[in-house]
Amino acid sequence: MSTRKPDRTMVLMWAAVGRPAVQQVFGTLKSMPFTLGVVVAFLAAAALTGSFLDGPPERLLGLASVSGPGLRDGKWWSLFTSLFFATNPLAYLSASLMIVLLLGLAERKLGRRAAVGLFFGGQFVAVTVFLLVTQLAVYVGDGWLDKMVDDSLIGPYAPVLTAGLAASARITLLWQRRLRTAVLSISILLVLYVGHAETVIGLIGALLGLLAGWWIQGDQGRLHRHRSTGRETRNLLALTVAVFAVGPILTGITRAPTGPLALLRDVVLSPMPTLSQLVFNCGATVDASCLETGRAGFAGPFGLALAVVPVILLLICADGMRRGRRLALSIALAIQLAVTALAAVYLALFALVPSRLQGTHATPLASAFAHVLPLVVVPLLLAVVLWLNRRQFRVQTRPGARRTLGAVVCGTWLVLAGSYTVAWFWSGGLARDGGLLGLFAELARQYVPVPIPQHFRRAFPERDSAEAILFAYSGPVFWLVALIAVWWVLVGRHHGLNFGRQDKDRARQLLHQGGGPLSWMALWEPNTYWFSPDGAGAVAFQQHGTVALTLGGAFGDRKAEQRVTEGFLDYCRSQALVPALYSCDDTLWPALKERGFSRVAVAQETRLALNELEFKGKEWQNVRTALNRATKLGVHAVWGSYHSLPAALRSRLNEVSEEWAASKSVPEMGFTLGGVDELDDEEVLCCLAVDGNGAVHGVTSWLPVYDGGRLVSRTLDVMRRGSEGFPGVMEFLIASAVLELRDSVDMISLSGSPLASRPEAQHTRAGEPEAEGTGDDAGTEDGTATDEGAQNLVRILDLVGHALEPVYGFRSLAAFKSRFKPEYRALYLYYQDPLHLPAIGRALTRAYLPGLSLAQGARLVRKLVT
Repeated sequence: MSTRKPDRTMVLMWAAVGRPAVQQVFGTLKSMPFTLGVVVAFLAAAALTGSFLDGPPERLLGLASVSGPGLRDGKWWSLFTSLFFATNPLAYLSASLMIVLLLGLAERKLGRRAAVGLFFGGQFVAVTVFLLVTQLAVYVGDGWLDKMVDDSLIGPYAPVLTAGLAASARITLLWQRRLRTAVLSISILLVLYVGHAETVIGLIGALLGLLAGWWIQGDQGRLHRHRSTGRETRNLLALTVAVFAVGPILTGITRAPTGPLALLRDVVLSPMPTLSQLVFNCGATVDASCLETGRAGFAGPFGLALAVVPVILLLICADGMRRGRRLALSIALAIQLAVTALAAVYLALFALVPSRLQGTHATPLASAFAHVLPLVVVPLLLAVVLWLNRRQFRVQTRPGARRTLGAVVCGTWLVLAGSYTVAWFWSGGLARDGGLLGLFAELARQYVPVPIPQHFRRAFPERDSAEAILFAYSGPVFWLVALIAVWWVLVGRHHGLNFGRQDKDRARQLLHQGGGPLSWMALWEPNTYWFSPDGAGAVAFQQHGTVALTLGGAFGDRKAEQRVTEGFLDYCRSQALVPALYSCDDTLWPALKERGFSRVAVAQETRLALNELEFKGKEWQNVRTALNRATKLGVHAVWGSYHSLPAALRSRLNEVSEEWAASKSVPEMGFTLGGVDELDDEEVLCCLAVDGNGAVHGVTSWLPVYDGGRLVSRTLDVMRRGSEGFPGVMEFLIASAVLELRDSVDMISLSGSPLASRPEAQHTRAGEPEAEGTGDDAGTEDGTATDEGAQNLVRILDLVGHALEPVYGFRSLAAFKSRFKPEYRALYLYYQDPLHLPAIGRALTRAYLPGLSLAQGARLVRKLVT
């Protein structure tokens, strides 16, 4: 009987993740005795007073709640005893979780004394600020906050949020941003849509914690202004959209919501009033309460299900935004702008009511406008935030799918709106509802959507049956059709720049036939493909303006490389595109030279022959030192695809990437530089340097290179060092790759160093110039270029490389790779006409810096000039 040896990778993963996770749970509980004590006291007080179901009994409110009148009566202790009570079972559950997670975080990261001070001190400051704000609201006659001046406050929400956000200063940047975004979004959501006193003091506590966190960070607090990775930016925006999407439903299930956006409860769950109904309901008094039209006569469960369709639609869009899909962003923007427009109709109705009142005197509209204005401002601000970050969403939808979606949604609306318009005119709506403006108001309120009335004639006594049916059903039918159509487009396989998954799968098959060291990057967004008619090969490119910028050369059957390249050039000519073959080797130079092309060196690829590599001798001292240091620190090299890694390691990998991006003053670069998004590929290997505590010191990723269906090489892509990574972690990771991959491939590529070719020019072939031309542009027999445009492009690349050196360290990276004594191979940009070089330069900028804003571009230009 034989026993099978456990898999080495699984053993390493257990040692790196499993055992530390179990130990961490017990260690965490031991490190937060104050938090556990607060939880025990909180639950014990509920059990002893019978407060679990309906909150503290009335006889104990003086002890279990804090209020302005109580403090004036000398009950100062209620300021702290109120922390150990809640109002219902859900409140007890949520408060207990908040204490464990947020107060426990503060105790672990800031220490027990700081946690105690933040908990009790945060309660004192938050209540004080709340009382000041409500007193100020009474003075100015706010109409909302002034009604809270004597409210009783129960629960530990404010001090727990203060402690949690203050402690966020001591956690990794990735989770810091997520925690702050989630807490602030939810706090603002509860204030705007629910508006009870507990939500207001909770927001005050969150803001106090945020200020305390910035103070604790000190100079490091400036990191919060630095850019996140594109992936994390999309995650945060998707989270914000999802949080605010549930707001209208939250008001519908909340007892007596009073927040500034609570009116959306009636916008979503009942129809907006017509102008005549508004006059009838308001009479001589125009304020926010006159919008309460009641929901009697409307179907319950089915009507509510139809009312939440826009919420579901926004949640689908949030998931699509998380995946980087531009169409999801566009739909979310359209919905926010639509809500803004519908809310503006409310403002217009308020403005028109006084002119319709006869024999009455309307009260001032300031109070009503103050309550309705947030309906316009909040979704508009969210739309602005989404628009400013639109560059992060680069995954396009197939044109055919977009056209189908537009035709279905617009066609449905035109049919429904047109039918209702005809019925409205037929039933005398022109005179009844105040002319064409009344028709616009009628159409606007139908698409909120509204629940379906059970009895049409009772709900709409002034309408005939046809108009009532169209009014009741147009909105729900439209939103259901829109929901199904958007679901079909966003969930289906309709994404990739002008191409679907089928084309990407076809490109992947060709990549298995053959390609260069950078060819696997063809699968990255937003590359598109040109396939040769015979299916032998393809070219990946990005179109920026009129420039078709390729990423590497043709891939597929290596024997057909020249034929495929010539076919692509013919395609560019037929489409009036300027071909720019970027990061290509010199195998195509003879053929392209005959076609009148010139070239300029843009990078140096570094290659290591694994079978010949031994870390012996003085020149390898740095590598041996890194390996020895890793052994002493208990650091292992953990290999696997991104999704095969344990969730804990994936999370820490994302943390390393986020910290790396936060230190940059420009966005993540793209094109030939991958990030976390590009790791989402089962054939891409990740190598993580992980210590015994599960901390990730550094990350590398390796792209496959195939020839004739056989894996022949791997190319280094992602290189990111953790903020606490030990010195020499990158040498350790590359040396680990040499030792791990030598059994499967003969050679690895450390990739090129973009914008860093000039310092390594001495490694090119003897006598080979950096820029070459043909024909009249050739200055010598060996092809040395006298073309000023090419030389200017070389200078520009050199200047940009110097300007970005403090940010991305291209030249430092090239110097680092030289420690491994690699074989150098020049990579070129091939172009046909020097007059096209300015356009090619712009295309390169857009490809490498797709998220560069105008302000960041200005800073980059200043660096270039300096």
